[in-house]
Amino acid sequence: MLVIAAMLVGAIVPAQTAINTRLRESVGSPIAAGFFSFIIGFAVSAILALIVTGDAIPDLALAAAQPWWVWLGGFMGVAFIVGNILLFPRIGSVETVILPILGQVTMGLIYDLTGLFESPLVPVGPLRILGALIVVGGIALVLEIGRGAATTRAQATGLSLWLWRVFGVLIGMGSATQTAVNGYLGGALHSPMPASVISLGVGVILLALLTVGWKAPRRALLSGIAPGPWWMWLGGVLGALFVVGGATLSPMIGTGTTVIGSLVGSIICGQVIESLGWGNAKRGLPPVHRIIGLVLVIIGVIMVRAL
Repeated sequence: MLVIAAMLVGAIVPAQTAINTRLRESVGSPIAAGFFSFIIGFAVSAILALIVTGDAIPDLALAAAQPWWVWLGGFMGVAFIVGNILLFPRIGSVETVILPILGQVTMGLIYDLTGLFESPLVPVGPLRILGALIVVGGIALVLEIGRGAATTRAQATGLSLWLWRVFGVLIGMGSATQTAVNGYLGGALHSPMPASVISLGVGVILLALLTVGWKAPRRALLSGIAPGPWWMWLGGVLGALFVVGGATLSPMIGTGTTVIGSLVGSIICGQVIESLGWGNAKRGLPPVHRIIGLVLVIIGVIMVRAL
């Protein structure tokens, strides 16, 4: 049941991305849209903390006594949310989900090899390396590399498309870092709830500074919000559930199992969203080579994290 819960947490990512992308259309800026999303997420996480722990305000003194990198969760969360909003219309929902997986798998191997952020050292044997190669092969099939067509769902083309894809890998590496950091902070604060409040609070502060200091998001914010569907405000709620879910499950079933479940959930949900024609995707069933690529990615992720 906990693994299924991790899959549901992972399924939040592509759904949240699609919702926040719609919010961006009404707000007019990905930074400003991310700011609103984080404010809502922060409020939801504070309410959850109040219900669960009886206190909506975390122990900041105890958090400050931890290593400096415990504050990175909020920064990585901002990069992931805003990055996904930027990627979704340019490379499609499936690639927006798949490419960060490569970054997560790569960062997971680095954590196992180096013990960064007090992660346990885990041997990296031939089977885990083979799993990483299988992930790369699956991604190549999903992206239709070698078939003469990058993707029919991407606005970006040529060099621009590949730069956006590299960016997708980088934000995936940041997402893996966020999970590790928030898991550690949750253990230090004796509950994942205050850790989630701190992570989202850091994100709100960062996005507020970017919105005020950057001309484009400031102008978008001052120009007002265009009308839109009520559900475009749900991205922040999903973001809070994602942060709380990851910080809760990681100490219970381990970071590796949490990553496996969430990645599988993200892959499945991302393909469902694209098949239904959300965003700028063409409605319809995916081609056979893409299904094979998705299956290979799932198998490779399991090998990397479980062997």
